[in-house]
Amino acid sequence: MRFKPSRLAFLLLSFVCLGTLDAQTPDSQSSPASASLKSLIQALSGNWRLKVHIAPMGPTDKAIDGEGEEAWSAGPGNITLIEQEHVPMPGGYADLLGLIWWDSRANHFSGMECNSQLPYTCDVKGSLNDITVSWDGKKFQIDEIETHGDKHYVWHESWSNITPNSFEQNGDVTLPDGSSQRFMTVKATRVQKLQSLGGN
Repeated sequence: MRFKPSRLAFLLLSFVCLGTLDAQTPDSQSSPASASLKSLIQALSGNWRLKVHIAPMGPTDKAIDGEGEEAWSAGPGNITLIEQEHVPMPGGYADLLGLIWWDSRANHFSGMECNSQLPYTCDVKGSLNDITVSWDGKKFQIDEIETHGDKHYVWHESWSNITPNSFEQNGDVTLPDGSSQRFMTVKATRVQKLQSLGGN
């Protein structure tokens, strides 16, 4: 004869399990992690028109000056921050998708980039091992290790001087010899609508 627990025993077991889950799950509305992500979403959300300067990296390269667009928005449930970007690059205009989230196991921000100029489009592996994301309430920074052949480069990108209507975005490259060079300088201005990113 199979044992059949009573309804009361089943309910008690359910309350115990729910209580255990509740004790292990941080309050998403009040944890420091969610507060930090919320403040980052509030700082960058919106549509931005960009003035972009790309510095020459080699003796035969030419500087590039052009305009781009950038849009930031919260993902479903405010558990992610999504970036869309259309910017001039040495290989022509690039379309990028960035995804930022809080990793509660590792206790830090994480991120992933998809780039139309990458042969594999989205850097899934890099999101686990090569990307460091930080936000101190004033400056948002991303550091990414990039490998080309047997050489390693570090890409450092920062969003600073953030106001309700503007911010500065800079990108620096650390070369294999340890020297650093400013590659990209961006001035952003908030706008109501964008053209290249779906007319949001």
